[in-house]
Amino acid sequence: MEKVRYEEMLPHEIVARRKRFPAAFIGLGGLEWHGEHLAVGNDALKAEKLCEMAAARSGGFAFPTLWYGEPRVLHLMEADHDADGRIRRKMRFKKRKFAPGYYGPSADEQAEFYGRLIRHLLVQMNTLEMKAVCLLCGHYPLHGWAQPAVEQFNREFPDTRAFAGIEFHYPRRTGKVGGDHAAKWETSYLWYLRPDCVDMSVFLGREDEPLIGVGGEDPRGTASVELGREACELIVEGMVCKARQLIRRAR
Repeated sequence: MEKVRYEEMLPHEIVARRKRFPAAFIGLGGLEWHGEHLAVGNDALKAEKLCEMAAARSGGFAFPTLWYGEPRVLHLMEADHDADGRIRRKMRFKKRKFAPGYYGPSADEQAEFYGRLIRHLLVQMNTLEMKAVCLLCGHYPLHGWAQPAVEQFNREFPDTRAFAGIEFHYPRRTGKVGGDHAAKWETSYLWYLRPDCVDMSVFLGREDEPLIGVGGEDPRGTASVELGREACELIVEGMVCKARQLIRRAR
């Protein structure tokens, strides 16, 4: 089976593959509550697998997923979307540990740090002679923090072109691709990409119970492997197309 992960390749394999398609696909995600039925790493897991599929289809590289570094006090289910504390009780977390100021940096400082981390990642791709870098933001708020770094990098390094997008930013046809939080779409994506990380049976006998920390259409009865497959095919197709465009623009 052909390798797609950069870290697993020997030098001669890297050089040969880079001659054919010098593009890096990198997933961005984190660790966050995604309902009782999905793995907490959903965002990074889906992005990682989609990047591997795009690398396999294009001939490019899947680089290691970035799991860490995002703010821990905002746009996080455990931090600012758990007013009734049900998520923290399920996970047995302490509320104070998700409060601003718990360990020092403010929310803005944490977001600024993440932007610097993304820029550093992009510079590293430039040193590795990648002509295109496609960042896939599995956790949607990451896009807002990554985008300024991408724009700065593109001004500074014309020989590498970068793009950051959420899964529905890549497809040329968006009708069958959508986004939510642990609901119809994200459940379908992960069910197709990593079925070992989805367990809908946790809801057996609880079909009418309110869902905890799920935003969007109730996945019970709406999510499916087939919906995930169709959407993921469009996403991967769009990622490959974007990488080709970026390679052509690199100077």
